[in-house]
Parts: sequence; C-alpha cells; structure tokens
Amino acid sequence: MKIRFLRNFFWGNTPERMLDAQVKPFRNQLRRAGLNEDELRKMDPDERVEVLERAKLNPFDYIYLAC
Repeated sequence: MKIRFLRNFFWGNTPERMLDAQVKPFRNQLRRAGLNEDELRKMDPDERVEVLERAKLNPFDYIYLAC
C-alpha cells in the first residue's frame, strides 16, 4: 500500500493528467453552456470566438481548442 502511494505520488502526475486537471473547469463550463468541445474544435477561429462570446464565455480561456 505504501509503495503504491509513493509510486502514484512521484510518478502519477503525467503531463496529460496535469493538462486534464487544468482544462476540466473549462470543459464543465462548456457543457453547462450547451456547447460541444469537438464541434468547437472543428470551427473556424472567428466562428468559434463568436459562439463563445454569445454563450458569455471568455474566448481566451478556450485557446486550447485551437490545438
């Protein structure tokens, strides 16, 4: 049990998990606004900004959608 704890503590925070933790609140806001992250990724950047602004969300918080 102690070994598993230490392994997770030191090697459990991979870059992917840390990124997911940073993006999770924004994904929840998109879901509450009724927007789909995959559809936003496929949109033209100007169109995406317009949709986010209409939903009263700050487009700069969702810059990760451009990647």
